Amino acid sequence: MPPKIRLCLILLASLAACRQEPPPPAPAPTPQEKERAELTLQSRRGWKPEGAPRKLTIQLISEKTKVRKGEGFRYRLELQNVGREPLAFKESPPSFIKGGSLCGDHGYRFYATSPDGTQWHLPCEPEAVPAAVSTAAPASAMPPDTGLDQTLRPGDYLLTRPDGLTTRFRTLRTKFRFDALGTYRLRVVYAAPKLRAESNSVALTVVR
Repeated sequence: MPPKIRLCLILLASLAACRQEPPPPAPAPTPQEKERAELTLQSRRGWKPEGAPRKLTIQLISEKTKVRKGEGFRYRLELQNVGREPLAFKESPPSFIKGGSLCGDHGYRFYATSPDGTQWHLPCEPEAVPAAVSTAAPASAMPPDTGLDQTLRPGDYLLTRPDGLTTRFRTLRTKFRFDALGTYRLRVVYAAPKLRAESNSVALTVVR
């Protein structure tokens, strides 16, 4: 084939390629997909489930180990499905995972042992609690609470939503007040049909 004809064919092919329609844009993620991206994490590579078909672990993490009298307890929870079967988590508004409400029947209970040894089941706080720190975002900046509908695959984590855009923690919404000086011990119990888990215990020392 003469060089000029070969060059013309190459140019024609290039022009044809330029006229091709661009690929269609990827579909927008669904609300459930956005929720999953925000509130769940996958396990590390090489992770293996435990022997039980349904098993959950809970890690309670405190932002501070020492607070002033009357100050709230700031925390986050990391729940992991360590069993062999998927675990479904469904919460109608108000959601504990999204907003921290203990008033709904979602299975979460916080317990505190006060400095004198008394154990308390911490009651819920139905009213919205003001942000405890300046990093917390105003309510209008946080995503709306539409309930929760997620299924954790084996190894997946479910994370509590923080109360601000620059923090990983949130204030416990409870009527209970940490007014006694000394060290409290706090833990979380989760109970659902055929599934129960208890967190580690964390210490919170109250000072003047």
